[in-house]
Amino acid sequence: MATVAPDVRTEWVEYTSEGASISAYLAQPEATGAWPTIVMVHENPGLIPHRQDVARRLARLGYLVLTPNLYSRIGGEPPKSDDDLEQRRQIVLATLDEQVHADLLNGVEFLKSRPEADLNRLGLFGNCMGGQKGFYTATHSNIFGCYLNFYGPVIARAELQPDRQERSYLSDARNLSCPMQYHVGDQDPVCPLPHVKLLQEELARHGKEAEFFIYPGAQHAFHGDHGPRYHPEAAELAWQRGTAFLDKHLKA
Repeated sequence: MATVAPDVRTEWVEYTSEGASISAYLAQPEATGAWPTIVMVHENPGLIPHRQDVARRLARLGYLVLTPNLYSRIGGEPPKSDDDLEQRRQIVLATLDEQVHADLLNGVEFLKSRPEADLNRLGLFGNCMGGQKGFYTATHSNIFGCYLNFYGPVIARAELQPDRQERSYLSDARNLSCPMQYHVGDQDPVCPLPHVKLLQEELARHGKEAEFFIYPGAQHAFHGDHGPRYHPEAAELAWQRGTAFLDKHLKA
Protein backbone atom coordinates (compact mmCIF):
# COMPACT_ATOMS: atom_id res chain seq x y z
CA MET A 1 0.00 0.00 0.00
CA ALA A 2 1.30 3.44 -0.89
CA THR A 3 2.48 5.51 2.07
CA VAL A 4 4.00 8.96 2.36
CA ALA A 5 7.55 8.72 3.64
CA PRO A 6 8.48 11.19 6.38
CA ASP A 7 11.40 12.49 4.28
CA VAL A 8 9.15 13.47 1.35
CA ARG A 9 6.99 16.56 0.99
CA THR A 10 3.93 16.50 -1.28
CA GLU A 11 1.28 19.01 -2.31
CA TRP A 12 -1.38 19.61 -4.93
CA VAL A 13 -0.68 22.67 -7.06
CA GLU A 14 -2.44 24.49 -9.89
CA TYR A 15 -1.20 26.42 -12.88
CA THR A 16 -2.65 27.84 -16.08
CA SER A 17 -2.26 26.20 -19.49
CA GLU A 18 -4.00 27.37 -22.66
CA GLY A 19 -6.59 29.20 -20.56
CA ALA A 20 -7.36 26.17 -18.36
CA SER A 21 -6.51 25.52 -14.72
CA ILE A 22 -4.34 22.40 -14.46
CA SER A 23 -4.05 20.47 -11.22
CA ALA A 24 -0.79 18.64 -10.55
CA TYR A 25 0.78 16.45 -7.87
CA LEU A 26 4.15 17.70 -6.66
CA ALA A 27 6.56 15.55 -4.66
CA GLN A 28 10.03 16.49 -3.47
CA PRO A 29 12.54 15.68 -0.76
CA GLU A 30 11.77 17.23 2.60
CA ALA A 31 15.28 18.63 2.90
CA THR A 32 16.11 22.09 1.61
CA GLY A 33 17.80 22.19 -1.77
CA ALA A 34 17.49 22.64 -5.52
CA TRP A 35 16.64 19.22 -6.89
CA PRO A 36 16.92 17.66 -10.34
CA THR A 37 13.41 17.76 -11.71
CA ILE A 38 11.16 15.28 -13.50
CA VAL A 39 7.88 15.94 -15.28
CA MET A 40 5.91 12.70 -15.13
CA VAL A 41 3.08 11.85 -17.55
CA HIS A 42 0.37 9.55 -16.20
CA GLU A 43 -1.41 6.61 -17.83
CA ASN A 44 -5.00 6.64 -19.15
CA PRO A 45 -6.67 5.72 -15.80
CA GLY A 46 -5.48 9.11 -14.61
CA LEU A 47 -3.36 10.48 -11.80
CA ILE A 48 -4.11 7.44 -9.69
CA PRO A 49 -2.63 6.61 -6.24
CA HIS A 50 0.01 4.38 -7.86
CA ARG A 51 1.29 7.26 -9.99
CA GLN A 52 1.41 9.48 -6.90
CA ASP A 53 3.33 6.73 -5.09
CA VAL A 54 5.87 6.56 -7.93
CA ALA A 55 6.34 10.32 -7.64
CA ARG A 56 7.11 9.88 -3.94
CA ARG A 57 9.54 7.04 -4.69
CA LEU A 58 11.44 9.35 -7.03
CA ALA A 59 11.37 12.13 -4.44
CA ARG A 60 13.00 9.77 -1.96
CA LEU A 61 15.78 9.32 -4.52
CA GLY A 62 16.42 13.06 -4.61
CA TYR A 63 14.12 14.34 -7.35
CA LEU A 64 11.40 16.96 -7.50
CA VAL A 65 8.53 15.44 -9.49
CA LEU A 66 5.59 17.25 -11.07
CA THR A 67 2.73 15.10 -12.42
CA PRO A 68 0.04 17.17 -14.16
CA ASN A 69 -3.50 15.83 -14.19
CA LEU A 70 -4.24 15.63 -17.92
CA TYR A 71 -7.97 15.40 -17.16
CA SER A 72 -8.10 18.71 -15.30
CA ARG A 73 -10.29 20.26 -18.01
CA ILE A 74 -13.00 17.63 -17.52
CA GLY A 75 -13.08 17.46 -13.73
CA GLY A 76 -9.93 15.48 -13.01
CA GLU A 77 -11.19 11.98 -13.84
CA PRO A 78 -11.03 10.08 -17.15
CA PRO A 79 -14.15 9.94 -19.30
CA LYS A 80 -16.61 7.19 -18.36
CA SER A 81 -18.61 4.95 -20.67
CA ASP A 82 -20.25 1.53 -20.52
CA ASP A 83 -18.56 0.79 -23.83
CA ASP A 84 -14.80 0.24 -23.48
CA LEU A 85 -13.99 1.34 -27.03
CA GLU A 86 -16.04 4.52 -26.67
CA GLN A 87 -14.42 5.30 -23.33
CA ARG A 88 -10.95 4.93 -24.85
CA ARG A 89 -11.96 7.12 -27.77
CA GLN A 90 -13.16 9.82 -25.37
CA ILE A 91 -9.86 9.57 -23.47
CA VAL A 92 -7.98 10.23 -26.71
CA LEU A 93 -10.18 13.26 -27.41
CA ALA A 94 -9.55 14.58 -23.90
CA THR A 95 -5.77 14.20 -24.20
CA LEU A 96 -4.83 15.31 -27.69
CA ASP A 97 -1.07 15.42 -28.26
CA GLU A 98 -0.83 19.17 -28.74
CA GLN A 99 -2.87 19.85 -25.62
CA VAL A 100 -0.82 17.51 -23.44
CA HIS A 101 2.37 18.98 -24.88
CA ALA A 102 1.20 22.46 -23.83
CA ASP A 103 0.13 21.29 -20.38
CA LEU A 104 3.52 19.68 -19.74
CA LEU A 105 5.54 22.66 -20.94
CA ASN A 106 3.36 25.06 -18.97
CA GLY A 107 4.03 22.85 -15.97
CA VAL A 108 7.72 23.55 -16.49
CA GLU A 109 6.92 27.27 -16.70
CA PHE A 110 5.11 26.97 -13.37
CA LEU A 111 8.18 25.34 -11.82
CA LYS A 112 10.28 28.38 -12.69
CA SER A 113 8.70 30.04 -9.66
CA ARG A 114 9.84 27.20 -7.38
CA PRO A 115 13.50 27.63 -6.30
CA GLU A 116 13.65 23.99 -5.22
CA ALA A 117 13.26 22.89 -8.88
CA ASP A 118 16.58 22.80 -10.74
CA LEU A 119 15.40 23.17 -14.33
CA ASN A 120 18.93 22.89 -15.65
CA ARG A 121 18.54 19.21 -14.75
CA LEU A 122 15.14 18.43 -16.22
CA GLY A 123 13.86 15.01 -17.28
CA LEU A 124 10.64 13.52 -18.63
CA PHE A 125 9.02 10.22 -17.60
CA GLY A 126 5.97 8.81 -19.41
CA ASN A 127 3.91 5.72 -18.66
CA CYS A 128 1.53 3.87 -21.01
CA MET A 129 -0.58 6.61 -22.63
CA GLY A 130 1.81 9.00 -20.93
CA GLY A 131 4.69 7.23 -22.66
CA GLN A 132 3.12 8.04 -26.00
CA LYS A 133 2.37 11.64 -25.01
CA GLY A 134 5.83 12.01 -23.52
CA PHE A 135 7.40 10.84 -26.77
CA TYR A 136 5.44 13.47 -28.66
CA THR A 137 6.65 16.11 -26.21
CA ALA A 138 10.27 14.95 -26.33
CA THR A 139 10.14 15.23 -30.14
CA HIS A 140 8.44 18.63 -30.17
CA SER A 141 10.59 20.43 -27.58
CA ASN A 142 14.24 20.59 -26.61
CA ILE A 143 14.20 21.38 -22.90
CA PHE A 144 14.58 17.87 -21.46
CA GLY A 145 17.87 16.20 -20.64
CA CYS A 146 16.44 12.70 -20.97
CA TYR A 147 13.22 10.79 -21.51
CA LEU A 148 12.24 7.59 -19.67
CA ASN A 149 9.47 5.75 -21.53
CA PHE A 150 7.55 2.88 -19.88
CA TYR A 151 5.61 1.02 -22.61
CA GLY A 152 4.36 4.01 -24.57
CA PRO A 153 2.44 2.88 -27.69
CA VAL A 154 4.32 3.44 -30.94
CA ILE A 155 1.32 3.21 -33.28
CA ALA A 156 -2.11 4.14 -31.90
CA ARG A 157 -5.18 2.21 -33.01
CA ALA A 158 -7.18 3.81 -35.82
CA GLU A 159 -10.58 3.24 -34.20
CA LEU A 160 -9.56 5.37 -31.22
CA GLN A 161 -8.49 8.40 -33.23
CA PRO A 162 -10.76 11.38 -33.98
CA ASP A 163 -10.27 10.88 -37.73
CA ARG A 164 -10.37 7.04 -37.48
CA GLN A 165 -6.87 6.94 -38.96
CA GLU A 166 -3.97 5.06 -37.42
CA ARG A 167 -1.65 7.43 -35.54
CA SER A 168 2.01 6.48 -35.94
CA TYR A 169 4.71 8.21 -33.93
CA LEU A 170 7.51 6.80 -36.07
CA SER A 171 7.79 9.95 -38.18
CA ASP A 172 8.50 11.95 -35.01
CA ALA A 173 11.58 9.85 -34.20
CA ARG A 174 13.89 12.04 -36.26
CA ASN A 175 13.13 14.93 -33.91
CA LEU A 176 13.87 13.23 -30.59
CA SER A 177 15.74 15.92 -28.67
CA CYS A 178 17.29 13.91 -25.82
CA PRO A 179 18.44 10.39 -24.88
CA MET A 180 15.57 7.93 -24.38
CA GLN A 181 15.24 4.66 -22.50
CA TYR A 182 12.28 2.42 -23.40
CA HIS A 183 10.86 -0.51 -21.39
CA VAL A 184 8.28 -3.03 -22.65
CA GLY A 185 7.09 -6.58 -21.97
CA ASP A 186 7.20 -9.17 -24.73
CA GLN A 187 3.52 -10.00 -24.07
CA ASP A 188 2.32 -6.42 -24.49
CA PRO A 189 -0.52 -6.17 -27.08
CA VAL A 190 -0.61 -2.37 -26.82
CA CYS A 191 3.07 -2.08 -27.72
CA PRO A 192 3.67 -5.16 -29.89
CA LEU A 193 7.32 -5.97 -30.44
CA PRO A 194 7.19 -5.42 -34.23
CA HIS A 195 6.12 -1.82 -33.53
CA VAL A 196 8.86 -1.43 -30.93
CA LYS A 197 11.43 -2.74 -33.40
CA LEU A 198 10.29 -0.20 -36.00
CA LEU A 199 10.80 2.61 -33.49
CA GLN A 200 14.21 1.27 -32.53
CA GLU A 201 15.26 1.12 -36.18
CA GLU A 202 13.92 4.58 -36.95
CA LEU A 203 15.74 6.16 -34.03
CA ALA A 204 18.95 4.39 -35.02
CA ARG A 205 18.55 5.57 -38.61
CA HIS A 206 18.51 9.16 -37.40
CA GLY A 207 21.41 8.67 -35.00
CA LYS A 208 19.35 9.16 -31.85
CA GLU A 209 20.60 7.94 -28.49
CA ALA A 210 18.10 5.32 -27.32
CA GLU A 211 18.19 2.02 -25.50
CA PHE A 212 15.44 -0.58 -25.36
CA PHE A 213 14.72 -3.25 -22.74
CA ILE A 214 12.29 -6.11 -23.34
CA TYR A 215 10.99 -8.21 -20.43
CA PRO A 216 10.07 -11.87 -21.08
CA GLY A 217 6.63 -12.83 -19.81
CA ALA A 218 5.63 -9.26 -18.94
CA GLN A 219 2.40 -7.69 -20.19
CA HIS A 220 1.36 -4.07 -20.63
CA ALA A 221 1.57 -1.94 -17.47
CA PHE A 222 3.81 -4.49 -15.76
CA HIS A 223 5.25 -1.86 -13.42
CA GLY A 224 1.88 -1.10 -11.81
CA ASP A 225 1.94 -2.94 -8.49
CA HIS A 226 -1.74 -2.05 -8.02
CA GLY A 227 -2.97 -3.96 -11.09
CA PRO A 228 -3.49 -7.51 -12.36
CA ARG A 229 -0.62 -7.34 -14.87
CA TYR A 230 2.03 -6.49 -12.29
CA HIS A 231 5.23 -8.45 -12.95
CA PRO A 232 7.44 -8.08 -9.85
CA GLU A 233 10.73 -9.17 -11.43
CA ALA A 234 10.31 -7.06 -14.57
CA ALA A 235 9.06 -4.09 -12.52
CA GLU A 236 12.06 -4.16 -10.19
CA LEU A 237 14.59 -4.51 -13.01
CA ALA A 238 12.94 -1.77 -15.07
CA TRP A 239 12.94 0.51 -12.03
CA GLN A 240 16.63 -0.12 -11.38
CA ARG A 241 17.52 0.55 -15.00
CA GLY A 242 15.21 3.54 -15.27
CA THR A 243 16.42 5.30 -12.14
CA ALA A 244 20.06 4.65 -13.12
CA PHE A 245 19.27 6.28 -16.49
CA LEU A 246 17.74 9.30 -14.75
CA ASP A 247 20.69 9.56 -12.39
CA LYS A 248 23.15 9.40 -15.30
CA HIS A 249 21.55 12.28 -17.17
CA LEU A 250 20.20 14.43 -14.33
CA LYS A 251 22.62 13.95 -11.43
CA ALA A 252 26.00 13.63 -13.14
